[in-house]
Amino acid sequence: MTANGQTTHDSPAAYAALARFYDLQHAAYIPDVAMYRQFAESCPHGILEIGCGTGRVMVPLVEAGYRVVGVDESPQMLQIARARLARLPAERWQLLEADARTFDLAERFSMAFIALNTFLHNLTRDDLLAMLSASRRHLAPGGALIVDLPPNDEMACQPDDGEYEFEATLVDPATDTVIDKFFASRIFWAEQAQVLSYRIDEKTPRGVSSHTVSFRLRHVFRYEMELLLLRAGFKAWEWYGDYDLRAYTEDCPRMIVVAKA
Repeated sequence: MTANGQTTHDSPAAYAALARFYDLQHAAYIPDVAMYRQFAESCPHGILEIGCGTGRVMVPLVEAGYRVVGVDESPQMLQIARARLARLPAERWQLLEADARTFDLAERFSMAFIALNTFLHNLTRDDLLAMLSASRRHLAPGGALIVDLPPNDEMACQPDDGEYEFEATLVDPATDTVIDKFFASRIFWAEQAQVLSYRIDEKTPRGVSSHTVSFRLRHVFRYEMELLLLRAGFKAWEWYGDYDLRAYTEDCPRMIVVAKA
């Protein structure tokens, strides 16, 4: 932290600083949960979530009776997930603090998934392939990997001026403080990259505490993803454009691939 109370990080350290604010904003985001439940219905074995974060998707799956293992490299994110899961039967969930590119479990799963842009935190081709290969190693024969990506034109729709824009006002019930969250974006087309910066202004009895956090995302396009899946050992896949599993076409809000081991 600098003398003026501001902090700046790159991923994965960014999520150490953002974990609390991320959870306050996204804990109630549920549009994708029904999709994962639908796929889980055909799972004879357990479910693996890669990049489980604070347990946003993992918790409702465990509540529905499925056994879920969550992997994440952020201890701050996992601390929140563990607190949320603690009220549920311990035999139905497990959290593992590990690098999603290199983790190794003895168990094999019917389904693995990487939710809501998490895959974009892999910044190199080797990183992308390593995460897919680790996912493939942990699937039982015939198992499926679901990866939720932004659509091909997402970068063109994002701001590229680096100027902060208001995003949300959050209230932390634990501290009864009001938090204003701002974001800024820069696009680097030659690298298929986006740098996201967040400014968090928290209003406390002692004044406004301000933090800034940055991280980089590496966007992935459809046919690039198919080549990566082939290299990682997947045999077939299907593409969908939203959480209702409509076909991926122009103007779809999401780009979701379901790849079979």
